[in-house]
Amino acid sequence: MTTERRQSGTWDQPRVAVGALALALGMGLAAAGCSGETTTRTVTVTSPSPTPTTSTPTISSVRVTGPTEITTPGGTAQFTATVTLSTGATEDRTSTATWTSENAAVATVAANGTVTAVADGAANITAAFAAVRGSAGVLVRLPRRAPDPVGGARLPLPNVRTLVEQLSAARPELIGQSCPGDPRVKYRNNPWLDYIVDELRKQDTRWGYNTKPTRGAGDNGGQPVIAAGDEIAYNYGPGPDEGSRNVYLIDVLAGHCGPTPSVTWRDFTGEEPGIWTGLGRF
Repeated sequence: MTTERRQSGTWDQPRVAVGALALALGMGLAAAGCSGETTTRTVTVTSPSPTPTTSTPTISSVRVTGPTEITTPGGTAQFTATVTLSTGATEDRTSTATWTSENAAVATVAANGTVTAVADGAANITAAFAAVRGSAGVLVRLPRRAPDPVGGARLPLPNVRTLVEQLSAARPELIGQSCPGDPRVKYRNNPWLDYIVDELRKQDTRWGYNTKPTRGAGDNGGQPVIAAGDEIAYNYGPGPDEGSRNVYLIDVLAGHCGPTPSVTWRDFTGEEPGIWTGLGRF
């Protein structure tokens, strides 16, 4: 390096060189900074929303329903299993229940809930879903029939007056239906009498209706006589019931087709002819 000095002043060459060096160094650092620059990128990862978990409703209770009584040999009745779920909803699950009878000697039950009468007695019918069970009772009362009398004798008249009174009291709404429709049409069966006869036949199938052979259409508002609407008949002799004239005749309803019918018991056997009939109902 040379230094030039002048008389009028000094021009210092090293200072210029140092300034240039500093400028060059700065530019180099800047260039280095540009080439080594780091770019930061933010990546957002979105996770899929979790699928809601739906629990399967469980069975809280089972309700079994069906007829309380079967009265015909080999008769069947359909029972139903209704479940209440943990959600509070109810469903008919009859077809998927496990059915059992607690007294198969009296009544059996099929896989679809059909109950079949076997013998007199009582049985509980159960529907189960694992440990949850429900049951309902059924009473089997098969028809009975007093044996035929021997040597042409008569069977005694069964005293069922109290039973008739009890039956009528148990269904008070039916007595008002003992004279349906036109009050002049009184020689026909009716809901009240059907009920009484059906219940008496559970005691003895010799009970039936009286065809009222002494009456005709002129006595019945122009309608054919079907049967007395207030009388019952009991076959006391041997042989078939239908058409038998060997009958006790009992009037069981006072004031029939009047404003205030009431239960009574009057044996009028022998006062007029009677013929036993089941009206095709049995």
